[in-house]
Amino acid sequence: MTEKQKTQTNEERAMPRKPDGVLTKKMNGKTFVTEIYFDKKSKDTFQDKLFKVVQAQRKE
Repeated sequence: MTEKQKTQTNEERAMPRKPDGVLTKKMNGKTFVTEIYFDKKSKDTFQDKLFKVVQAQRKE
């Protein structure tokens, strides 16, 4: 691991980040809350990213 990667990791831990989206799903009387974090450097739109998340959840 390079020093730069280590520094970024420590900075990310120091600064809590708000989720980009929150999904809630109620199943069998239990509520599941999922926080979604997206890569800010990506060129995909929010809809593209959300679609991928939904598709991944359907496969589970």
